[in-house]
Amino acid sequence: MLEYTLIRKNNKNLYLRIREGKVVVTAPKNVSKAYVDQFVCKHRSWIEKRLSLSTSNKPLQNLDTIYIFGKPYTICFDAITSKDPKIIKCRPDIKSFQTCIRLKTQDIFLQRFNMHCERMHIKGLKLRIGFFKSKWGSFHPTKKEISLNGNLAFTDIECLDAIIIHELCHVSYRNHSSAFYKEVLHWMPNYKEVHKRLNSYEIPKLKKDA
Repeated sequence: MLEYTLIRKNNKNLYLRIREGKVVVTAPKNVSKAYVDQFVCKHRSWIEKRLSLSTSNKPLQNLDTIYIFGKPYTICFDAITSKDPKIIKCRPDIKSFQTCIRLKTQDIFLQRFNMHCERMHIKGLKLRIGFFKSKWGSFHPTKKEISLNGNLAFTDIECLDAIIIHELCHVSYRNHSSAFYKEVLHWMPNYKEVHKRLNSYEIPKLKKDA
């Protein structure tokens, strides 16, 4: 049996994640430990693959290549002068790296966000880009704001669209009911396939992430 960390929450579904090389399962409070064990065993091959990828995901080094929405860029920690748009210059710390990624991608995030707001006839929402460990996005009704994870930049445009549509559907449906997912699938018929693809991407990390 694979070792894993079990977190109990008031949610309806089981969630499986790999965090810092460890298996983490979030489960409803009324689900038995035996059922969770079966759930983990069922996904053993996926877990082993993800653990292998996690182990190989070494911290970024100077002049490493990263991919932003599928396009290659060179990350540079040195104080050089370059106008090459394919070179991203930043200090070798998490905050500086995330700031550079946000500045590099915010126009794309905003363009896709505005496009989907228009086609879904939703007005008056603000967009915030942050960096989160356990969520791709969230909707804040009182603030009339949608937050998107800046790490979506390391996936693809279709994955970004999927999360935007998911959060925009929460404007009408505040939970994850069947009606909610029906609305999501209306705007993105292949949503389930795209959402599964999110787990295939590795998020670049720096030494302090380890």
